[in-house]
Amino acid sequence: GSLFGRFLHDPVRYVSAIGYWRLIYPLAKRGRFAKARTFFGPEMEVVLPSATEIYLFGAKTHDSEIRLARFLIKNLRPGDTFCDVGAHFGYFSLLASQLVGKAGQVLSFEASKSTFGILEKNTAPFPNITLWHRAASNEDKVLVFNEFPALFSEYNSLVLPKEGTKWLRQNPPQQIAVEGLRLGAFFEKNGTWPSMLKVDVEGAELQVMEGMADFLATKNPTIVMEYLLESSQNEAHRKAVSFAQKIGYQSFRIKSDGSVDPCSDIEKAIAAIGLDSDNIILSKGMPKPAHLPK
Repeated sequence: GSLFGRFLHDPVRYVSAIGYWRLIYPLAKRGRFAKARTFFGPEMEVVLPSATEIYLFGAKTHDSEIRLARFLIKNLRPGDTFCDVGAHFGYFSLLASQLVGKAGQVLSFEASKSTFGILEKNTAPFPNITLWHRAASNEDKVLVFNEFPALFSEYNSLVLPKEGTKWLRQNPPQQIAVEGLRLGAFFEKNGTWPSMLKVDVEGAELQVMEGMADFLATKNPTIVMEYLLESSQNEAHRKAVSFAQKIGYQSFRIKSDGSVDPCSDIEKAIAAIGLDSDNIILSKGMPKPAHLPK
């Protein structure tokens, strides 16, 4: 909605959140903890200003993430296993937990030490969610991970954005050591086979796929992947899609109702709707919805 419409939704929260973002955070450079009630039920803790939209509306409100939520609602079935690679505060892990139910599983991986602590709090009430503080990659060894200040925590990654970016110069990351993990070996060892994976790792998508190449080739899970256009991550995302295509995957775009269409030119499709990033679907066939929309 419009800025005025967003304000009217909850004026007190809106003034509090935007005021903190614009007036206090630039001086304090510290995040503020807050509670939010998600649109699908569970309460979660967030850190402002990075999760302002969840705090205000109980949802991620970028057009691509609204459509992704609808896709998950249509396609995750009770009893499914969902893998959230780059879970951040757990928004999509919590949504998946509601959809797969008590008979299902959610496997959540988060490499950021500070973010993982919040993820633990948010998912603790849900026994069908299991967490690992690991960086999914193509190597089982200690890796260097970049953690950014609160406002930019969604950019935490094994891969730094392009040097010279203004926000990066002003907000240098803290580098921490984290254990790398090849997901294919992990799934094999635990006898756990996700039917769907969300991969949002800010430029390290190719390494994640390389670390589960055999799993992708034989088990054929659906992959949800963030794809950026004009950014330093664009080439990494192109390579990840190319890797998936070589083992039989096709690309799809998510429509406004959560259904999908085949998409041979991802970048053209994203540009056509006026976005600079989107969530795409990689699958070895047209995903079949679990149920029809109400």
